[in-house]
Amino acid sequence: MDSPGAAIEAGLHSTLADGNDALLRLEKGLIPAALVDEAVATLVDMMAPGSAPGADLDQVVDALRLGDRARLGEVYDAFRETLIFQRLVTAEALVATAQGMIGATRVHAPLQHAVFRMDLAGEAWRGFGWHQDFPYNVLSDRFVTAWLPLTPAGPHNGSIQAAPDMSDRLYPVDIRFKRNGEGRRLATRDAFIAEHLQAGFDAVARTLILDPGDVALFHNRLVHRSGFNPGPRHRFSLQIRFGDLLAPEMLSRGWRNRRADGFETFKSLYPDLIHSEEQP
Repeated sequence: MDSPGAAIEAGLHSTLADGNDALLRLEKGLIPAALVDEAVATLVDMMAPGSAPGADLDQVVDALRLGDRARLGEVYDAFRETLIFQRLVTAEALVATAQGMIGATRVHAPLQHAVFRMDLAGEAWRGFGWHQDFPYNVLSDRFVTAWLPLTPAGPHNGSIQAAPDMSDRLYPVDIRFKRNGEGRRLATRDAFIAEHLQAGFDAVARTLILDPGDVALFHNRLVHRSGFNPGPRHRFSLQIRFGDLLAPEMLSRGWRNRRADGFETFKSLYPDLIHSEEQP
């Protein structure tokens, strides 16, 4: 039994208590180093064209954070349109591992749910609270998220904390607008697990330790969060969703899922799981 706050390193896996469904799986070196290196070099070139080979990504980000914060947002969006991003999210070993985990004959992987994240050091508002991925994507029960770090992730920089032992069901959510470092409301929203239901998560949470190229794959019911990154190094990662294209639930609703920001599909399918909702 893991002690509270225990860490999990790549190469281990955890399963649900009944043993029928893999809930969390960590794979060491699943993504080729050459792909990760190319992704990091691409980010450097996008942020600081003309940089010398081997330029430090963190230093480039720090310079932009001070002098051209808007550029970071532009890179955040445009990196998802690069060929290296597509190669990462469709890497053969990654797809095969996810497919085996869910037991799918045909894989469903909506690209709008493939995400790039920059968790910058010292920005407390970037922490992501306790949640499950299902309300965010509204995919079937036979879906997993692949969490792929481009830079090291662990307790030192707010890596994923997971609570597998508390992940036996979908929890009601509080839908709230995101807020920036000044507390101003942003256009997008989150659906964190209702606060009064979170008691006990911290006590059983395990922090994932991953190197670039390692991958954490977890069921969309896994209770997890990513914490505040105190720095000094930033954290960069990709999240990709894989599922069973022919899952009965997806067939019955014509593959309808969360196409854009908002939780309308989730609300229409699971109205009893909306604990509260902040209105515009």
